[in-house]
Amino acid sequence: MTTALKKQTEAKGFALYVGITEQQAEAAGLSLAEIASALKAKLSELVPTSANETYAALAIAPEESSGRPLDITRLALGEPRAVRAAKPQPDEVEAAKGVVVDLSRKKVFVDGSHAPLTCKEFELLALLIENEGETVTRETIASISERCGEATPNFRTIDVHVRRLRSKLGLYEDIVRTARGQGYRFDAHPDVLIEKL
Repeated sequence: MTTALKKQTEAKGFALYVGITEQQAEAAGLSLAEIASALKAKLSELVPTSANETYAALAIAPEESSGRPLDITRLALGEPRAVRAAKPQPDEVEAAKGVVVDLSRKKVFVDGSHAPLTCKEFELLALLIENEGETVTRETIASISERCGEATPNFRTIDVHVRRLRSKLGLYEDIVRTARGQGYRFDAHPDVLIEKL
């Protein structure tokens, strides 16, 4: 039976991130370069063989940068944890454009933001999607009121619900199309993603 060789590791050095601004150094009567030289000299005193094994780098950032100098220094010099923390989280990433209709959760998102549809507005949109490419009559649309536990509306009320639905779809209101004198329809659209069960 062979045993996997355990890879041995050891520390080969360390990084010391110092969050001192040029102004803070000047207030102490020094410059950042002088502080770095003094630290290098102290290391040479502690470990004489380290004299030629040190490296100093200045973190340069715009004057208007906000945050603690130490955090800015770590980020500017590429310290891995600081870089990871600075990356936008998934919910901070720019939202995808278009409409997402999540049929299983009964939710609609427009350009990444939740569209607050009422039960009837969602069921209306879902009915049109279920009958993609076909005109759905006002009579059929009236029957969805049962899904929301409401009374059957008249045709004028249906038109009001359609208007409200369109207003909540914003720039994508044209995905709910009018078939004059017949009803409404939904056709496949490149800006609409339907998430089914």
